[in-house]
Amino acid sequence: MYKYALVLVDVAKLGTKTFSYLIPDDFKDIIKIGQAVVVPFGPRRKIKGYIVGFSNYLEEGIKAKYINDILESEPLFDLEYLKLLEWVANYYFCDLPTVLKTALPQKFFEKNVKKYRKPKKENIALKEDKEQIEHKLSPQQQKVYEEIKHVNAQTSLLYGITGSGKTEIYFKLIEDTIKYGKNVLFMAPEIALVSQLTMRTIKRFGSQSVAIWHSSISEAEKFGVWEKLKNNEIKILFGARSAVFAPISNLGLIIIDEEHDTSYKQTMPNPRYCAKEVAKKLAQLHGAKIILGSATPDIESFWEAKNTNSLFELKNRYNNAQLPDVSIVDMRSERLDGNLGIFSRTLINKTKETVERGEQVIFLINRRGFSSYTQCMECGQVLECKKCAIPLIYHSQSNSYKCHYCGYETKVAKCENCQSEELENFGTGSQRVEEIAKKIFDNMNIARLYSDSLSKKNEHIEILQKFQQGEINILIGTQMIAKGLDNPNVTLVGVINADLSFNLPDYRSSERGFSLLTQVAGRSGRGENKGKVIFQTYNEDNLFLQKAKEQDYLSFFEKERELREKYDYPPYSKIIRVIVSSNQEYMAEHACCEIALHLENYIKKLSLDERIITLGPVPCVIGKIRGEYRYNILIKNKLAQKGHDIVLGFLRKISLHNDIKMIVDVDPSDIL
Repeated sequence: MYKYALVLVDVAKLGTKTFSYLIPDDFKDIIKIGQAVVVPFGPRRKIKGYIVGFSNYLEEGIKAKYINDILESEPLFDLEYLKLLEWVANYYFCDLPTVLKTALPQKFFEKNVKKYRKPKKENIALKEDKEQIEHKLSPQQQKVYEEIKHVNAQTSLLYGITGSGKTEIYFKLIEDTIKYGKNVLFMAPEIALVSQLTMRTIKRFGSQSVAIWHSSISEAEKFGVWEKLKNNEIKILFGARSAVFAPISNLGLIIIDEEHDTSYKQTMPNPRYCAKEVAKKLAQLHGAKIILGSATPDIESFWEAKNTNSLFELKNRYNNAQLPDVSIVDMRSERLDGNLGIFSRTLINKTKETVERGEQVIFLINRRGFSSYTQCMECGQVLECKKCAIPLIYHSQSNSYKCHYCGYETKVAKCENCQSEELENFGTGSQRVEEIAKKIFDNMNIARLYSDSLSKKNEHIEILQKFQQGEINILIGTQMIAKGLDNPNVTLVGVINADLSFNLPDYRSSERGFSLLTQVAGRSGRGENKGKVIFQTYNEDNLFLQKAKEQDYLSFFEKERELREKYDYPPYSKIIRVIVSSNQEYMAEHACCEIALHLENYIKKLSLDERIITLGPVPCVIGKIRGEYRYNILIKNKLAQKGHDIVLGFLRKISLHNDIKMIVDVDPSDIL
């Protein structure tokens, strides 16, 4: 019997925090972890909260108030769920209230949450469309399915080239899991891909026990899904990274498709978690299996799977379809020949030929917006965000300049430095590609799929359905179209600037560039007709661009692994990044230097300086964001969990001035 309950509440200006409350005698036999309660807050207010712990002790000088009421007898979450969130808080250097705020839909803190109406627009991805078609695995798929089914490892990696039929193996494993009375969590990195996979699954299993969970569904829908999950009414839950926090019960299988994708990592705000790592902990708590799948696996995932005998390969496309032919067009030669446009003559001609045959085309541009930067032609000044040290991106639809980091937006038409109106847009964004394409291919139906279209309910699904039905000749998009699109009528893919991903100052840039190009190439030629892919580049000698042309992941992996081993990057270490920021640059630099110095001395005292390596401090590549100057330290931990605990234990003891912030990013997806 406990005297106090720890209650999580969400209060304006204070945020999500926990407070101790006295438990009334008549509640002591019925109060449980996860229950919704009403508690007094301030002189007159009563607010909703959740029980997250119990205690018999209270700090001296604090006078606790009594809990007013228990709103629901059945808990919203259980102790096992709380254990998962506590692990996330500890591993990712965060507090439990912040993790709970991420996991629980915010509307749950309102007393009238059950009064929400059903959304005006139903999610069309959940529309019933069951097919009565018998699906048989190919001999190659059947062999891999049997191997995965009987492996003892908790986590398996399904590495299959694009178009090899990984999804059919997923479906067979889902079928087995449901037969055994267990439930499935199916994750994908992009909301558009979640919708596609959901629709394919409903055709196989029906819609009655299928649900979706991601940031674009409404709070009302999340509440409804939460209730169904709690009552064990959902058999298959689809979602992006946040779905890992949905309270799915009786879990037997977790599938993480396109597991290489960096979208599984939340970069801001806290908790800066990776859904793949959280899923592994979730599987451990439930005794479930995890299947990671990709045609271009994450270097660390592939290395680990090889070393634990849990790697399973699909080496051929389904029905032995051929991989597309990939060619590289040197845009420098195009410019020398007088073509200053963004489309090479080769790509223009091949596009026209493809559409004339009744086939379809995809153009990939790995940028949002109309252009990459805007420059004054009088003084040379580049328009930058007032709060971040990065160029503003021009968006033609809104005729405005936007910062893709802090959200700042302006319709400025003059240079702030010299007041000139001679502003020129440079670089290539997806809007500009669409605009130019519509002039060149004026008799074709062209559509653009981009991240902003995900914010409008069903818009991305409607675009993809039109493309699938042949109503769109050319689909233009950013990296979201590089994954999962399975349209057998697509026989040409053009990459507008294949160099972009390789040019970032980050140790993962080669891996990202190779994955993106290989994945988008895999959208071509998935039907009866052979596909073609064109990479437009200004540096055709790039080694990893050539590897992507050959679509040779194994060769790429070996070359990249050698470089990682030489410089002690993952998988040969774990990275912890410490970012120190302040609106005063000298304060950020000084604080970062102090932290680095004391950390190095601490590690040397433990005689671990060869196993825990610190780099820096140095200014961040993006030196200023939201008005704050940024310095960082990179820590390479070669001691696994022991090193992790040592570093984070040291960082937890640091006390900083109010004007200085410290962010700790565990397993960062980039070091920009």
